Amino acid sequence: MTQVVKAVETKLGETGDGQLSAVRLKVSALSHLLSHDQSALQTAFILAARGTKAEGATLEIISVPGDAWCPQCRRGVSVTQSRETCSICKGLLVMGSAEPEAVIYELVVKK
Repeated sequence: MTQVVKAVETKLGETGDGQLSAVRLKVSALSHLLSHDQSALQTAFILAARGTKAEGATLEIISVPGDAWCPQCRRGVSVTQSRETCSICKGLLVMGSAEPEAVIYELVVKK
């Protein structure tokens, strides 16, 4: 979460004044972040944000599908969980790693 807060501060520096109220983070369904309890992620964000421009803001997690490959069917698929199987052959999927785990989607700032 420290990396997220640093990125938020950089973005806020570009936008000028205002009070940050929420950070919306798009997280890949394949990310290890989604294996954690939402309250644990909130707590980690709150602790990382102490003394920064992000202090007092809430963290909103938006899960987005990840990319995977079915070696049996030889096709790419989108997955919403890290342990999915192929919808056609029910075989194991190879999870992709090309997309970033988390991306700052939106900063909600009150003027």
